[in-house]
Amino acid sequence: MRLPFPLTALCCLLAASAAGGAGQTGAEPAATAVAEVVSEPVEVGDVFELEVVVEHPEGAEAAPVVEESLGDFRVLGAVPLEPDGPPAGESRFRLRLGAFVLPGDHEIPAVPVGVRAVGGELSLIETPPSLVRVVSSLPPDSEAAAGDIHDIRGPFELNVPPRWGAIGLLALGVLVLLAAAWWLWRRRGAREAPAVPLPPPAAEAEAALARLAGDGLLERGDVVGYYERLAGIMKRYAGRRFETPWSERTTREILRDVRLRAAPEHGEALTLLASILGEADLAKFSERAFRPDTAQSRFREAGIFLDRTRPPLVVESDSGDGPGKERALPPGGAGPPAGTSSGVEVR
Repeated sequence: MRLPFPLTALCCLLAASAAGGAGQTGAEPAATAVAEVVSEPVEVGDVFELEVVVEHPEGAEAAPVVEESLGDFRVLGAVPLEPDGPPAGESRFRLRLGAFVLPGDHEIPAVPVGVRAVGGELSLIETPPSLVRVVSSLPPDSEAAAGDIHDIRGPFELNVPPRWGAIGLLALGVLVLLAAAWWLWRRRGAREAPAVPLPPPAAEAEAALARLAGDGLLERGDVVGYYERLAGIMKRYAGRRFETPWSERTTREILRDVRLRAAPEHGEALTLLASILGEADLAKFSERAFRPDTAQSRFREAGIFLDRTRPPLVVESDSGDGPGKERALPPGGAGPPAGTSSGVEVR
C-alpha cells in the first residue's frame, strides 16, 4: 500500500512551515521520509519489497542507509526507482526484505535515510516504523486435515552383531588417538611459531591508502568499490587507534565509540571521519552523484585525519653523558617537512 503523493507533499510543507516559524528565514525545507510495504500479506519465507519515499529540496540527493537486517527481517538488496517524469524533490527506493519469521503482525523498524543537500551538507533522517502481516505458507485446510502433518519418525532399531560392535569401538578408539595426536602437534607448532606484531595503526593505514591510490578504481569508474575500501581503511585505523571495535559495525556505532575515547583536541578531526564514512554510505546507493574530484577530496581528508590523530612518538636523546631524557614529538613524527600531510600520494 502506497501513500498518495499529496499526503507526502503535505507532510513536507508542514515541516517547512515549522522551520520557517522558528525564525530560520531562507533555510531549506526539512526532508521527510516514509516507508510502505508494497504488497501484503507476506508468506513465511517469501521476499517482499518495502518502498521508501523521501521528500527533499530540489537538487538534493537521498539514499537509505541500512545494514544486513531491519529488526527481524533480512535485507537482501536496495534498488533506486526512476519512473518517467519523477516529481522534483522526491526520491524513491525499494528494499528487498526476507520474511524469515513466524506468522503474525510484525513491525519493521525505522529506516535511516541519508540526505546530502545541494551545498554538500550531510544529514540523517528516519522513516516511521511500518507494519507487515506475515501468514503461514501451509494450505488453508491443513489444520483441519489431521493426517496431513506428521511428527518426526522415530529411530530405527538396528541389530548389530557383537563382533562388529567390538570392531567399531576399536576403530573409533584409533580415530580418537589420531585426532588427539594431531591436535597436540598443531598446538605445539602454534606455540613455537613467533607472533608477528602488527604495524602501528597510522603506518598500516598509510600503506593501505597508498595501495588504494595506485589501484585506479576511480579511473575505471568503480565508485562503490573505491568508497568501500576507503571506509574500511578508516574504520580499521580509528578502531585500532582509539581501541574500539570496528569490524561489522555501523558508521553511527563507530563514531559514537570513538568520540567516547578520543581526546578533546581530536574533535575537529572526528568531523572529517564522519564526513568520509557518511559519504561512503551514500555512495552505495547513489554513485551517480559522486565525481572523481569529490572522492579525491575525501582521500585527502583521510590523510589529514591520520596526521591529526597520530599518537605522539617518544624518543631518547643520547648526548654521551649518560641516560638521555625522553621528549615527546608532535603528531606526525619528526621527519616530514612542514606543509606535508601523511605521505600518501593522491592520484
